[in-house]
Amino acid sequence: MIRKIVIPAAGLGTRLLPITKEIPKEMMPLFLHDKNSEVIVKPIIQVIFEQFFQQGLREYCIIAGRQKRIIQDHFTLDEEFLKNFEKKSKYKQDLKNFYLMLNKSKIFWAEQSEPRGFGDAVKYSESFVGNDDFLVIAGDTLIPKGNKIIKKLMNTKLKGKNDAILLLKEVPDPRRFGVAVINKIKNKTIITNVEEKPKNPKSNFSIVALYRFRPSIFTALRETQNDQKELQLTDAIQKLIDFGGNISAILLNENNSVIDIGTADSYLETTKNFKLIL
Repeated sequence: MIRKIVIPAAGLGTRLLPITKEIPKEMMPLFLHDKNSEVIVKPIIQVIFEQFFQQGLREYCIIAGRQKRIIQDHFTLDEEFLKNFEKKSKYKQDLKNFYLMLNKSKIFWAEQSEPRGFGDAVKYSESFVGNDDFLVIAGDTLIPKGNKIIKKLMNTKLKGKNDAILLLKEVPDPRRFGVAVINKIKNKTIITNVEEKPKNPKSNFSIVALYRFRPSIFTALRETQNDQKELQLTDAIQKLIDFGGNISAILLNENNSVIDIGTADSYLETTKNFKLIL
């Protein structure tokens, strides 16, 4: 049973400047409808936390960077702040619900002092993970109405120590994503090769930033040769493949939307779709 999830939230957000100079992109607002179809605004990292809380996860490791304090303050209970609202305020009730979830959760904080890549950020969660299987989701990625997919990701059994499960989505131009090459064997989709942001992609299957790993990913991260400044998680996944790991895929269809607010264009498209309901 999966109990732990790692949320890297330490990137500089350069493609969303200048707003991300002082505000982490993970704290950018999303517009959602509540149960009464009224619009409510939440930072994306809170929406991610709540979605996985509803799936039963209670142990979180948030890896932040130089703007750690902003995110940490948001995930800190503040009963005094609630006194600013009227008793029946919908905003007060929503905050109280968020606080109830926080009370039932364990949140571990790690700091990536320098932005050295997504894979480097994940390395900081090794002591939190221990010997357990775990999930990783980028702090700027969301899968609306993705509860069935998340359950499948959590419930699929992994046998080998170097196994992992990735989510893939076919896109017209995958060059700004990690890209996977697949091979279908019986009823399983096996990943045979992955590459980070290739200039000449070998397929159109982009890697969605939600993963399931065994602790061996940390060995792969340490052993990944990296001539670049940044250490990418995709390169460590290729190392697992080289180790003989069975890297399987869950393929998302055209009805499975993925929100990635990593660029101004993708964030604009997300805010246009403000009727988003998880």
